[in-house]
Amino acid sequence: MFLNFLMKKPIFAIGLLMFIAVWLQSKGRFPLMRDEKLNPTVCRAALVKLEKESPASWKLSCNDNNLEVIIDETQLKAQPQELQAALYRQLANHMVELAKRSQNDILEKVFIVHVKLEHSKMEINAISEGKYVAKLATLNSPQAIMDHLKQTVQVKDTVK
Repeated sequence: MFLNFLMKKPIFAIGLLMFIAVWLQSKGRFPLMRDEKLNPTVCRAALVKLEKESPASWKLSCNDNNLEVIIDETQLKAQPQELQAALYRQLANHMVELAKRSQNDILEKVFIVHVKLEHSKMEINAISEGKYVAKLATLNSPQAIMDHLKQTVQVKDTVK
């Protein structure tokens, strides 16, 4: 009898199926959005422009709402005593370039920006909030950039 009713009222049947699907999804039993690419985050919005304009040595990824950038600096030639200073200079240049290549209003909403600079002899990890990295696009003088990076970026270097 119920099946006969559903055959006469197909719109009701479709509505009932949609209600059941949404209800089961809210309970966690029937996830419609299984693929992580389908879940929108601010980080994924920032990746859209960055992936188009980033150099080949950059590897970009998202971890929840955190942007992770891995930069290969093996081509950097520097004396062993000047390697750390050269890598720190490259880190600052890459962070400014990251800020200029991305959309500032979106990058401000990214929670954490993690930049990892890899070299054959040393590795540098830098972490900052997205709003501070976005501000780097507006700074022009090297002294202002250096002061801003000292205040807002946490850096850890590891010798291999």
